[in-house]
Amino acid sequence: MRDSSSRKLRGVVREIGLEREEGRFHAFRVRLGVVLKGEGAMDYEEGERLVRRLRRELLGREVELETLIYRCPICGRGFNSEMGLKIHMRRSHGGGNLNSKPSTSSSKR
Repeated sequence: MRDSSSRKLRGVVREIGLEREEGRFHAFRVRLGVVLKGEGAMDYEEGERLVRRLRRELLGREVELETLIYRCPICGRGFNSEMGLKIHMRRSHGGGNLNSKPSTSSSKR
């Protein structure tokens, strides 16, 4: 069993919505719901440890989100998944070489 603190976490955005700020009728916030995926399955105890750690590290803290962009090494077009890049490479470049690593792009603009 691997230690959950050494895992790289990725997630899928499952929900984006607006919520009204308490006590202010015309003030809203954007709510973002992310479902995390680890590298492989985890048992219940490992999941509980991860939840406790994430609560300790993230709740009430300001965070900066970044998006992963998989760039085509041939034409530079960006994709939000490795599968999207693979399909593009096969369709547009006859397979090509997939030595592209994802780059990060800050969501703050």
